Amino acid sequence: MKLPAIVLSLNLILVCGGRAAEKRVTEPQGQAGVSGAATNTIRVAACQARNRVIDWRLTKPAEVLAAVDRNLAELETVVHHAGELKCDALAFPEDTPGLLNWVGMNEHLAREVLPQAVKRMMERLGRAAASHHMSLVLCSDLVESDGATYNTAFYLGRDGKEIGRYHKVCPTWSESGTRQRGNSFPVFATPDSGTVGLAICYDLVMPETARCLALAGADIIFFPTMGTAAIGDDDIGLQALRVRAVENFIWLVVAHRGSGAMIISPQGKIIAQADGPDGLAVADINPHGGREGGDSSNWQRDMRARLFRERNPDAFGLLTDPNPPVLAKVPLALTREEAGRIMARMLTVGEQEFKAAGALAGAGKTNEAIAAYTRLREEYRDSWIDRVSRERLENLQAANARTSTPLEQPSSKP
Repeated sequence: MKLPAIVLSLNLILVCGGRAAEKRVTEPQGQAGVSGAATNTIRVAACQARNRVIDWRLTKPAEVLAAVDRNLAELETVVHHAGELKCDALAFPEDTPGLLNWVGMNEHLAREVLPQAVKRMMERLGRAAASHHMSLVLCSDLVESDGATYNTAFYLGRDGKEIGRYHKVCPTWSESGTRQRGNSFPVFATPDSGTVGLAICYDLVMPETARCLALAGADIIFFPTMGTAAIGDDDIGLQALRVRAVENFIWLVVAHRGSGAMIISPQGKIIAQADGPDGLAVADINPHGGREGGDSSNWQRDMRARLFRERNPDAFGLLTDPNPPVLAKVPLALTREEAGRIMARMLTVGEQEFKAAGALAGAGKTNEAIAAYTRLREEYRDSWIDRVSRERLENLQAANARTSTPLEQPSSKP
């Protein structure tokens, strides 16, 4: 038997294509009434940025930085729009300046361009946010002081100055061919937004990432991404985001490129979603609230009070074993470096090469198409190009077998 929940009405603003409409929902009140608990409300926003991708064919640093400046000018408009809506915090998606594809194909120039691009991003967007007294989350590859490149999220305070940064702990196999893994989960205490944590894209496919941030005391996780939190069918990626929020009783602010920007409550409810390019998901939240839950024998105003004491960490050693037994069952022949090169080509020239193979098949040049798809499978192993090329090859080879003329059998007559 569950005890009745205490609820609090929140005013939510759903921003669609620059137009705002109010919607009222109910959310659990959380820690209201708990001695010493903060009950302040802040307005947070997650940007659904248009797909701004810098042309990988640019080879002069000045040209690349000019393209970055054009993207930043458009993103400044988004910052000012959030400021006009009186937002206290705004999060942009992963690869905020749009350099991902360019970096993959221009590694030799990236070490020169990235420091300047990141500096411009931080200064321009930070200054715009500070004019509205609004904190900001940005994300970009960064060449750090140790000389390594990290996929990095930055947390800027209301004055536009950096409070802290986070290096992506769980990059994909192909990402980690050219990027260093982070090794910690910093959180940042704020006077009005509770304790803030950061995670990036593939990080949340690993449940341990959100759990570590929650155990460190995060009330809100800002999540710049171009993906979701699971690999599978239907809407499992979306549902996994909801689960990450509720299994840790944290607010999850999802800033997504293209589609999928949203704000999720500690109860796992999607309370705001963005609509359209550069749309904003905006919600008024209490960073310290929304965490009531339990059952008749374990009801808590903040479920973390018991949930995180009911864990048995002594039994979890396998989670940090770098060579768990399962790896012996699933060998991987592709190195990180090879995977990185494949990803860079897949994001740039891969689709064009795949279409060229399809054009050969459409023109009836079956043997040439078979040769092209065979080459694509080798060059783009373990990618969507490999998978779909295999399907196309099977169809072409089956068609060839049906239309080939069988050899004439010798006559048995004298």
